[in-house]
Amino acid sequence: MGSFNRGIHGGFSGKVGNVVGAHWRGIDYMRSLPRVNKGRPVTEEQLMHRVRFAAAVVFAKPISYVFNVGYGKLAKQKLTGYNLAVRQIYKEAIIGEHPDVSVDPALVRISAGDLVRPFNPSAEALPGQVLRVSWIDNTKPRTKSDHSDQAIVVAYNAAKAEYQYDIGSAKRLDEELLLELPDYFAGDEVHVYLGMVSKTGGIACNSLYLGTVVVAADEPEPGP
Repeated sequence: MGSFNRGIHGGFSGKVGNVVGAHWRGIDYMRSLPRVNKGRPVTEEQLMHRVRFAAAVVFAKPISYVFNVGYGKLAKQKLTGYNLAVRQIYKEAIIGEHPDVSVDPALVRISAGDLVRPFNPSAEALPGQVLRVSWIDNTKPRTKSDHSDQAIVVAYNAAKAEYQYDIGSAKRLDEELLLELPDYFAGDEVHVYLGMVSKTGGIACNSLYLGTVVVAADEPEPGP
């Protein structure tokens, strides 16, 4: 695949013959279509790679925005934070043997970097489908931490394959974040993650997996 500068007519997009043109992340590209190797069987290794990669994408795609924030500093010109997260999941969080593979939520990182992690994080369910995530503000001089660092909280409902998340509603100084969950999450188990990203979005910490909690339903109203 080659990149090219725009001419007087701008960049080329689309397909002409066996050449495809595209514009991505500020760069124009041309590449030839892959050759079709009829009769060449797909190897077991190729199948395994495809299944593992597909599992990583299915897990990561719904919260691509979270990953773009949480991996932002590490992203390069041609790789987004989401791309890096898919790579991390593919390499470190896929369990099982082909073709029965899955993602282990405990091994997933929602953010990565050398920002200082918060101390003593915990998660608990409050009545009314509310998730409380707390930590201790461990900001110290001459360290990669600041009171203004923003919390990233993700709750993953594996049974429903749904996510709820919050970025920036609480700072490191606040020492807690309350995340409201949908009513239909009541009684379900959710996996909880906590990350931190600097106020400018420059650097983040390696996220913390806080385990699972069961979402609490509304408290019954007192009788007459």
